[in-house]
Amino acid sequence: MAAYADGLTSTHANGLPVMQVGGGSGPNTSPNVQGLPVMQVSRTGPNTSPNVQGLPVMEVGPSGPNTSPNAAGLPVMTVAPTQTAANTPAGSGDTAGAPADGGAPNGNVSESDIVNKQINLDSVWTNTNAEADNVNGDVNGSATAVANAFQAVTMNNTLVKNDQYASGAAVGADLNAQATNVNGSVNMGTQVACNTADISTDPAYTVVNSKQQCAVGDPSQATNVFAAQVQNDVNVQGSVAGNVYTEDTNAKYNYVNTKQLNQSSTNSTTNVQAYNVGGTVNVSSSAVGNTAQVVHY
Repeated sequence: MAAYADGLTSTHANGLPVMQVGGGSGPNTSPNVQGLPVMQVSRTGPNTSPNVQGLPVMEVGPSGPNTSPNAAGLPVMTVAPTQTAANTPAGSGDTAGAPADGGAPNGNVSESDIVNKQINLDSVWTNTNAEADNVNGDVNGSATAVANAFQAVTMNNTLVKNDQYASGAAVGADLNAQATNVNGSVNMGTQVACNTADISTDPAYTVVNSKQQCAVGDPSQATNVFAAQVQNDVNVQGSVAGNVYTEDTNAKYNYVNTKQLNQSSTNSTTNVQAYNVGGTVNVSSSAVGNTAQVVHY
């Protein structure tokens, strides 16, 4: 590459410039072996570089959209300084400019880029104790302990990078409840998790890369319920999970790369005593290391 007062020239073996960029006001050309310019750049007007068929290989305009048709008449590249749409033009094969490999598109006028990183290094615990008697309606109680929780709700094209790590002595919850003489229902629930991520989108494309790691000593829950003289139902539920990932999207293009690592012992204990119940008694207890659910409709 050599520099001159009126521009820059880089020559190859036959002495012809490969690219010439002038510092003045005129167009800049770099002829090939046929004498046709490989690239022409003008400061004022549209810029063209014809190939052997006389069609421009690349056209760069200072204000409007820029096109470079190939042999089929479709643009090879579209670059417009006044818009930020993805490089792939609509109708050229990809869906709304979405990346085929899960990578980020080169910008979009309606796009949400979300990066979440959460680290918890200590214990998380909750204790709930409830006693209710002579209640005209329902009795509801809950206990929840989560080290890291992430939720994203968008209507845009969405790129999400989620990284969650939890350690420490324990993550857990205790729920102790006594309900008597209840004219309604008794509903008790306990939920414990190291990492939870929930993503809900309504766009043209969604790209998610998620990593969750649970290294807590003892994620656990204990639920103890005594219910008597209940007019309607008794519902008691306890659950423990190391890593939880859920996604709900109607995107035309949906890419999900999720990794879950559980290094913890998960424990769930649920004890229920129910007497004189007018409705039904429903009791459940679950312990899961990793769980992921993706709904794409």
